[in-house]
Amino acid sequence: MRISRRQFIASSAATGVAGMVCGRDGSAATSIRSPHAKVSLRASGDARQGYQTVILFDGQPVAQSGEGEFSAVFQNSDRSLEQRVQNWRATSCTGTDDHLLLEGECKLPNLNATVFARVEYRVVTPQVVRKQIRFHQIDMYELFYQVSNRLEPLEPPASVWSFDQVNCRGGALREYFPAAGFRTNADLTLALLTDSGYRNGWSRLIRRDGKPTKPAPRQIPDVNLYYVSRNIEGEKRQFFVQQTFGEALVREENQGSGAPVALPAISDWRKQGDLSLEEHDGTTVLSIRSSRAGVVIPFSAKGTEIYSLRFRYRSPQSFSVQVWDADKQLNRLQNISLYNDRVPESLAEWSEFQTEAFFPSLIGDGGTLYISMAASEQDIGIQSAAGALRIEIRELQLRRLSTGLQPYHRLEMDRTEAKTSFIFVDDGIPNTLRDYRLASQRHLADGLGFRGSDTEKVLYSDLLMLCWSVTPEYGRPMVAPSIWYSAAGEMYMRDSFFTVNGIHNRELNEGVFDLWAANQGENGAINTLVEPYMANLERKSNDSTPLWLMWALLNRTRFGTVLPMERIRRAAEYCLQTYDRRHDGICWAQFVMGQLDVIDYPEGVSELCENQGMLAVTLRVIKALNIPGVSDEISEGYIEKTESVYRSYYDPVLKFVRPTRKISDAIGFGEIFPEFLSLWLFGRKILTDEMMINHLDRIPVLLPRKDAPYPAADGTVRPIFIGLTKDGKGWDYFTDAWHPMISKEHAANYANHNMDGIYYNGGSWMRIEICGYVAGKLHGWTKADQAIPNRLWAEINIAPDFPTSQEYLATDPSHPFFGYHRVFAWNAFVLQALEMAGLRTREMDPDHQKHGAR
Repeated sequence: MRISRRQFIASSAATGVAGMVCGRDGSAATSIRSPHAKVSLRASGDARQGYQTVILFDGQPVAQSGEGEFSAVFQNSDRSLEQRVQNWRATSCTGTDDHLLLEGECKLPNLNATVFARVEYRVVTPQVVRKQIRFHQIDMYELFYQVSNRLEPLEPPASVWSFDQVNCRGGALREYFPAAGFRTNADLTLALLTDSGYRNGWSRLIRRDGKPTKPAPRQIPDVNLYYVSRNIEGEKRQFFVQQTFGEALVREENQGSGAPVALPAISDWRKQGDLSLEEHDGTTVLSIRSSRAGVVIPFSAKGTEIYSLRFRYRSPQSFSVQVWDADKQLNRLQNISLYNDRVPESLAEWSEFQTEAFFPSLIGDGGTLYISMAASEQDIGIQSAAGALRIEIRELQLRRLSTGLQPYHRLEMDRTEAKTSFIFVDDGIPNTLRDYRLASQRHLADGLGFRGSDTEKVLYSDLLMLCWSVTPEYGRPMVAPSIWYSAAGEMYMRDSFFTVNGIHNRELNEGVFDLWAANQGENGAINTLVEPYMANLERKSNDSTPLWLMWALLNRTRFGTVLPMERIRRAAEYCLQTYDRRHDGICWAQFVMGQLDVIDYPEGVSELCENQGMLAVTLRVIKALNIPGVSDEISEGYIEKTESVYRSYYDPVLKFVRPTRKISDAIGFGEIFPEFLSLWLFGRKILTDEMMINHLDRIPVLLPRKDAPYPAADGTVRPIFIGLTKDGKGWDYFTDAWHPMISKEHAANYANHNMDGIYYNGGSWMRIEICGYVAGKLHGWTKADQAIPNRLWAEINIAPDFPTSQEYLATDPSHPFFGYHRVFAWNAFVLQALEMAGLRTREMDPDHQKHGAR
């Protein structure tokens, strides 16, 4: 009787056969799992055929890495020679059922070179296995390489899932969190996870900056970072999840304008909502009368392709042209052009619009263009000011650009390169998207040695999945706020500060700090954001430079970092000359020195409470840095004077800290955030206990839930900023006519209650909220003991399908829009706040000992 290779592997792994140098005799199959079931390892094969590893659970084989341990592509440095290695297997194997080491060579005859390969498996928890692939070569200055790592079930699975699809359609994936796996017919869940992008050398970059839109760059890294077998492969009984590290999609040179993509006749465009569509002498005229109306133009599309869009137009207002991944009914499944769809107005002259869009994956049946009124970033429609919006379009063209794939990771002579993955096997996960998402984040944190609650593990895992390698050419680490905020590789100073300082990772803290140091302006200011393919110069009087100085002090205190003192001096002098420009201890700035930065003050402003508190903390930081000729010029008395001004924003009658001297009908967490920073950095109280307790008591508690840890607390969250009613007892969301601390442009979205409870109009932002609670706790606010666990619980339960780190939680149940940033980095700073509150210890962070934190 003939048996398949899979049957042979399963049989040999379970029973132990001659030639298997690793493993013990297997136990008989059983349909009842032990309550103490755990994952284990066995080697399959022999010295002649080669060895590979089989994953077992409760003693039964369940998965392997395909036909070999990895596949790889190697090229010489000018890309004229190439060698492909398919399904590599080891020539030696040693180990036990919880640790296997497989070693051997990759012969590259086309390059006349040899790469030494080492694959190590280690069981790190009862449900998680770590796999590390290492390459080393000593024959050439350098090689370009990419490596693919698969996970295959030994039997056809009941279903295949990914982080954003409970039944994954397959193909390349660019989802909120890189995770995908299988569900067996015995309800066992298996998944393949990756270590952080800055360690494995991947990113999620798909655009470059530009105006009016951000086009696809010429080289897009890691387009197949995750690839799941498609239906056609499943029909061939091939089921797999595959990671590919170090592969880039590159536009081919001299390709002309690309291959035309057929678009339907105008009569076949689908109208949605209140609009009319006409054609006159080659000109298409749209009259759109509603912010929810638009026209849908279908076209044939595939994943991992770049499309060039061009047309001429006239319009009295800006409008939107989006690219969708759509189903057969042309319903939107994904907005491929998210935050990247605004076409500027052109009143009289015919203007040309041209851009390139990358289709990272396709979960539907094709693509569509969608033309409509412009919408806000919060997906709130903007009405045309003059009734119907008339858009005229000519020469609409869509082309598919020619591309190719090539390796871009570098294997230098006598330098080892490593790629780390994790496999989890769990028999207790329900078949829901929520549970797959939560399990992926929880098991990654477990695999990395992190300890904490489910929410804490979510924060840690999400942080690491947003720490990337900057570009193929510039392999330093960066921190992305989210995959959409950083689609063009944008890194923001504020986000990176709070993200990385939430953990005790010395490599990240020093590496990202140094990147910002290198980006320092001639006047000493630290930039607001930095990008890989186009400069974005925003060195201005916000909180970037003060936060960078705080980072310097923290790195020196925690890691003993040797600081770039000349850069530190210039940054300190910039702060003193800018924020204390009158030398009177009263802060002056042109921006809010905090996250509520949707308004600016071109002439400068000196009456913002948060700015005053930031000045007080910044002066103390500068003094503590011991900068020769700078720090000793700041007296303790002068710092106390600035602190006194900060305290003066407390209103003893209204019993809260005012945002400005003139605002008495709004309250938030920004006003007390400098107090948290002072407590965190120096253990010093600036505000009194009475001020902090009264302020926190005035912020309304929202979203009550009976299943919260403390349902009697009357709610699970508090808003970042909220209006207070005239009687001083109630609260309300802001409107387009009433919006203190918010610009008119931003507040226009508040009309008709469109944004009640959304974003800065009463949304709940975890990082600043829990920091406020911790500061309150240190001031004796006893409600913190219930507010903190309730808010941690809310982060992964208020939006049940998204148990992830959120940008914000919507607080009005009638407006449940949570935005597009559902895996968000900077909430990891909560881990630091919890340490301050005594609710965590630094020993629970695996980076504490690894990176030499003091």
